[in-house]
Amino acid sequence: MKRLVLLVAVVFALSSVASAAIITSVDRSNGTSGNRSPIGSFDGETQPLASDGTLADGLHVFSDRDYPWANTPSELVGAEYIRTFNTDKGGTGSDTVTYDVTIGQPAILAVTVDNRFPDDGFTLQSKVDEVVSAFAAPGTFVDTGLDLYIREDMTEPYDTDRPMSVFASPVMGPGTYTFGPSQSNRNFYTIGAMVPEPMTIALLGLGGLGLIRRKR
Repeated sequence: MKRLVLLVAVVFALSSVASAAIITSVDRSNGTSGNRSPIGSFDGETQPLASDGTLADGLHVFSDRDYPWANTPSELVGAEYIRTFNTDKGGTGSDTVTYDVTIGQPAILAVTVDNRFPDDGFTLQSKVDEVVSAFAAPGTFVDTGLDLYIREDMTEPYDTDRPMSVFASPVMGPGTYTFGPSQSNRNFYTIGAMVPEPMTIALLGLGGLGLIRRKR
């Protein structure tokens, strides 16, 4: 009987941890300024809007665009994500944005990158490495082979859905991670976080990348 009670207690505790928010705070600094829907007027220190919920079709991608997610892979449904500012893609000089993202429990971090970068002479890996260079060595984030799509035109036949490749990290320990600028004419990146359950790691094809790493 005691063993049963203990088992129930452990299961309840693990369920509570899994259901707790992963991303506990976001601090955007040195971004661009503008006036775009849905957020309205913003400057370089304006913080992102809260997401409409965990990742799913129809939810807003950015804080300063009305674009929704589309064709979301089942492996990514339910992930937490940050509604970055698409306007930050144009920042130069003092407008070199950073997003300080704090996670309160071990998690897989993810960055989405516009699939059109090879047309501009960049590899997707190099653009991701640029974004995470403050805390991760080149190649730390790997291509999962999954794409998220941004629906830029809400009229059928939806032939302008923009694919964003999803790159994921090893399991990262609790702490604050700084995501840096990525100047371009393409869609700006978004940031996600997922609970590192064995099934999640397997579905993302991360294999041996489950080792917990902490920011130094």
